[in-house]
Amino acid sequence: MSDTSFLYAEDKALKTHLQGIQVQDAKDSTRPVKVWFGYPDVELKAQEYPYMVIDLFDIQPANDRQSSGFWIDNTNRGTQQASSNARHSYYAPVVYDLYYQVSSFARHPRHDRTIIFEMLNRKIPGKYGHLIIPQANGNGYVARHMFLEGFVKRDSIEDGRRLLRNVFSIRVVSEMTPYTPSVPTPQIQSANIMTTGNPPSGFELV
Repeated sequence: MSDTSFLYAEDKALKTHLQGIQVQDAKDSTRPVKVWFGYPDVELKAQEYPYMVIDLFDIQPANDRQSSGFWIDNTNRGTQQASSNARHSYYAPVVYDLYYQVSSFARHPRHDRTIIFEMLNRKIPGKYGHLIIPQANGNGYVARHMFLEGFVKRDSIEDGRRLLRNVFSIRVVSEMTPYTPSVPTPQIQSANIMTTGNPPSGFELV
């Protein structure tokens, strides 16, 4: 499957979106907050604090915004070059809500507070977040709404040391087009109308 397909694209976009957080402590040492996928992803990772882990934990049909029928355009939903003499028809996409859990882990309280601030202020600002998803053909992007559904603190003691953990529940609005071939339908440019001969019974030439 392509990394621009349903689920792959959202996974990649979310990981990219969460990159770039940096933390500092009293020693004025700056370090990046690394972002990984959770189990069972096969990424190689060193457990260096602080870091964040992404897990997809639920997929729900979004029936309240589902439409039905056929859609028609001349680019097959942006996956092909536009053609003035062809139209592509396909089923309306099936809409879903994707639920992610993003967990952050830190040892230093200042690192922990910086992560919380950056997540709530820049990365997932309440009801105004969005993900930039590339089109399947690599031309252009689409913005998916992203909502912060919940936040909980899960600090603990691990091996005699404090582990500062936060859990962010995130909902990403998405859609999947049913896998059916799209057949271009040529537009009729001209038509020859019979002007001689006898018309069918009940009709007359004008």
